[in-house]
Amino acid sequence: MPAARRFDREGVEFARAVTFYDAIYAFSVTLLITTVDDFSPEAWASPSALWEANGKSLTAFAISFVVVVSFWRGSHQAVAGLAAMNGRIIGLSCMAMFGVVLIPFATEAMGKVGDLPLPVAVYAAVIAGTSLMHHVMADQADRADLGHRRRTAAERRWNWAGAAVLPAVFLLSIPVAYLVSPTVAQYSWASLFVLGPAAGTWASRHMAEAAQLDEMGGPATTA
Repeated sequence: MPAARRFDREGVEFARAVTFYDAIYAFSVTLLITTVDDFSPEAWASPSALWEANGKSLTAFAISFVVVVSFWRGSHQAVAGLAAMNGRIIGLSCMAMFGVVLIPFATEAMGKVGDLPLPVAVYAAVIAGTSLMHHVMADQADRADLGHRRRTAAERRWNWAGAAVLPAVFLLSIPVAYLVSPTVAQYSWASLFVLGPAAGTWASRHMAEAAQLDEMGGPATTA
């Protein structure tokens, strides 16, 4: 079989792909504000009326703004670590972009009818799926040796362990939305402010140990 076509970092195809990704993130984060759309005179009669009319939508907007910006930062870091791309990585990245584009749709549903479990479940599924696709792309790029340094198998396992926290929290909130309440499910996402950094630090420490063992000729080897 012919080797997969490689697009080096200095080439125009690499730059076009990165520009497209950034445009998708910018478009998605801009669309979020359009989900807050009650401009009736009654809604703007007073601050309390404004919050009553748009409070849930503004809360959903704030959550999604943080999520999309976090995804963009993660994507930026992943791309910064690439020396090249290939068609497979571009395809996987586009699948992740599909989820990013869905976020405004899920945000509007949660802001308008978030008292129902289905909008919260859809939102959680979109965020979890998008997060997983980002990590699948980064993992496949590493396995294809497209980065500046290929990680060992042990490093990849620890990276996945840290990356699994965000989708796990969102997916676990789905049964909470149905069995307890959609509001409690949304509150559960706040745990990521503690769990996310803690998991990242924990995984980074073990990845560093795995890399050190590999340099010393230990059991952590590439696969």
